[in-house]
Amino acid sequence: MPFGAHVLSLLEDFLSEGMEFHAALDAFVLRSGVTLQALQQARAEANTRNEAGRKYAQAPKRYVAQALLNQLAAAGPAGDRMVANLITAVCNGAFPNLNNSAKAAVEALRTIREAERREVEETKRRLQEEAAAADADARRVREMLARQEQTARDGIRNAFTSMFGQSNPQARGYALEKVLSELFALEGLSPRGSFKLVGEQIDGSFSWRGGTHLVEAKWVSAPVSTADFASLQYKTTGKSADTRGLFVSINGFSPDSLENLRRKGELRFVCVDGAHLFRAMDAGSNLKFILDRVWRHADETGDPYLPVSLMK
Repeated sequence: MPFGAHVLSLLEDFLSEGMEFHAALDAFVLRSGVTLQALQQARAEANTRNEAGRKYAQAPKRYVAQALLNQLAAAGPAGDRMVANLITAVCNGAFPNLNNSAKAAVEALRTIREAERREVEETKRRLQEEAAAADADARRVREMLARQEQTARDGIRNAFTSMFGQSNPQARGYALEKVLSELFALEGLSPRGSFKLVGEQIDGSFSWRGGTHLVEAKWVSAPVSTADFASLQYKTTGKSADTRGLFVSINGFSPDSLENLRRKGELRFVCVDGAHLFRAMDAGSNLKFILDRVWRHADETGDPYLPVSLMK
């Protein structure tokens, strides 16, 4: 960073008064990282100034110091680095034979440098504290959101559990659609409730992995049979190539229905049961985890159903 005029003035005093001879001045600035070119240019400017005034047989060290510091101050970041190197050399050096002016300059530069060091450390400490506070705030927000999500998930689970005492199949079916929609919404799957098309009744849909998934939900006493798959097969086949489906049967699927579905060719939907939904509502789990495992299993094996007990 650029140095203030008071700092450059102190440095000028040291270079002028602290170096007994020109050779010592040259050696000091060169060891401090000033380039030979910069030093030669400063000496040339000092000699030109001295000849114009005709005051001294040789340009004094102060003329050289002034020319050098003016040159470095105008050189931008590269010059600032050289000035910083000079200040470091002054503050870290041992100069036993300084006159009062040079000694005062050294002490003042060391005081300024120590104050800057403390300021840098204080700034670093403050930034660390602010970063720690921001992390703590972010952690509290994450924990709060996690609690809110789990509270909502627990509420959905309780609603789902209470449905097992519902004796009216139609009411239970509507309640299941509502629970599924709330679960999809909780997980950011952009659900859409049941809707009708010409000749079709869609129980709902959600968006996942860039595609639309139609939902067929059944809560009947017996496991779903092959005939129950026909509706969702028709609905998914008649849509875009990215449209897939999710068949939800709370009481599962008959072995024959799954085997027949595997023989149908391309899978357009996968199957989950009540155990999958309970797993999705558990703490630390979610429906996306279930969908990912079931669809990967289907993609790799052609099997539309993966029991919860086999999930890893």
